[in-house]
Amino acid sequence: MRISSNLNYIKSSNLFLISAGLGLINFLLSPDILLSKSAIIVSVIAISIILVLGLLIRFEISWVKYLLIVVIIFGVNAFPSFIKEEFNSRPLNALITILQSIALIYATALMFFKKKLKNY
Repeated sequence: MRISSNLNYIKSSNLFLISAGLGLINFLLSPDILLSKSAIIVSVIAISIILVLGLLIRFEISWVKYLLIVVIIFGVNAFPSFIKEEFNSRPLNALITILQSIALIYATALMFFKKKLKNY
């Protein structure tokens, strides 16, 4: 595998890695997660999946963008009620979740456009 020469894949990968960092911050700020061993395991797996997807995007594995479109379509249905509940209980976590969602949707959209690096 080689690192992508498509600038949009590189930007998309960076956004995924930033989203994983935001997920880690969200994990540390959420007191409910830290009380349950199973919630900790699920959170670590979720952050790890985002990191792995970021690396797959960095190596320009093209099927990832189609997988992400499907996940976004299914996730859009549950997102408003989840954010409403999150704002009521933990507003800072809700803002971080919104930032993560925006970053991941933008990163997915970027992968559908071609922009090669210029060789000088």
